[in-house]
Amino acid sequence: METIVQKLAAYASALRFEDLPPTVVERAKICLLDLLGIALAGAQRENTGIARAVARSLGASGDATVWGAGDKLRASEAVLANSVASHCMLQDDWLPRSHSHVGAVVIPTVMALGEETHASGKEIITAIVAAYDIEDRIGSMSVPAFSRGFRVSGVYSYFAAATVGAKLFHLDKTQTAAAIACAASMCGGVLQPWTDGSMEWSFQEGFGARGGILAATLARNGLAGSPNIFEGPNGVNRCFSGTHDGAEEITDGLGSLFRINETCYKRFPTGGANQGSATLAHSLRQRQDFDFREIREVVLELPRNGTHERMNYAGIPYAGPFTSVDQCLISKPFAIAAILKTGDLTAETLVSGVSDPELCALSGKIVLREVDDLAGWNMRLSITLNHGQRIEADGKDLDLSQVHLGWPDAAAKFLKGARGVLGAEQAELLVRHIGGLENISDIAAVAALTVAPANASA
Repeated sequence: METIVQKLAAYASALRFEDLPPTVVERAKICLLDLLGIALAGAQRENTGIARAVARSLGASGDATVWGAGDKLRASEAVLANSVASHCMLQDDWLPRSHSHVGAVVIPTVMALGEETHASGKEIITAIVAAYDIEDRIGSMSVPAFSRGFRVSGVYSYFAAATVGAKLFHLDKTQTAAAIACAASMCGGVLQPWTDGSMEWSFQEGFGARGGILAATLARNGLAGSPNIFEGPNGVNRCFSGTHDGAEEITDGLGSLFRINETCYKRFPTGGANQGSATLAHSLRQRQDFDFREIREVVLELPRNGTHERMNYAGIPYAGPFTSVDQCLISKPFAIAAILKTGDLTAETLVSGVSDPELCALSGKIVLREVDDLAGWNMRLSITLNHGQRIEADGKDLDLSQVHLGWPDAAAKFLKGARGVLGAEQAELLVRHIGGLENISDIAAVAALTVAPANASA
């Protein structure tokens, strides 16, 4: 009887571009385009500067492009800088079953290894789909894991990167199983940085990318992996989640249910578990004119143990005082307060908000309540002003079009940010290249467009 890792490896190694429905192909392109746009913005953060400097110091020159900067490094070093850039604004995509930030490990890894192996667009798309599937499936038991203090992305990202490596190295199913199993001996990451507002969280995807490349390389060179790495008494499930109950979901629908189709995208730079409440606050602020200084109290009611919005995660309920951008990024009160004060939540709001006494005071007026009569994305937001007026919004006011992006909206979102970095002409060319990715013979042609030309003009 096949074990979990053997089933996953058989699926991933056999998957071909021709097996993918058109909707899945388009979803992979959207994931690639959206993540590149997020990374170009994140390249400006201090976190990325640290990763870039370390990547340069660790490695020799190579074929993989450092986005935005233009360095050419080995894939194992380029992924550190590119992954941190992708993740450090916390605006990268996520999958709601595993709560994993899948794109921030998959896209940097597939692009870097794709340049090294001269992968075609079809190979890139197939590797993206397989890796999103594998990470989300293994992460099906993530809730008990993060309830114990492990960070989902810090644990499960290694398996996605190992899958990318296995696909682009053309490993067979035995080697692929070994790569995935090997990743289990590297993975890990905790949630304490969210509580303290420190930087390590933003590097965890980069660690996963580097580890996954190493795991696939070791498997290619003969490493034998544990066949019971997930269900064994000392395997991944029991070690991180404390249980093996529910593990059947890992392989349920394998090969027919592509998890990448469930990908959620972020309108705002804050946690995935804050996107609904931030969107609701934005909707209310857009339709109602009021002075934020007149706010007496804000009450947000959200589903108890919700699958989308939640409170039981490190850093989310924290209402200040704030000492770093990293602390602000995960805070639900900060996200709501920033939108109620300024009308939006942007990178600029985050930077200025750390030391903004008005924003900090407003965050302290926000009350979060879990209730039993709400589910999914449904929430209730109520603002009471000093003179007694109450302003309310609920789930019917939610615009989730930016959470479930189609190609036109994804292209518009990308161009809005990327034109200022790459120039209008190159940004639009990059959109066209990714839109026709299955026709690209070497992904290096796409990677070259992630670096601004000397004469870039918005």
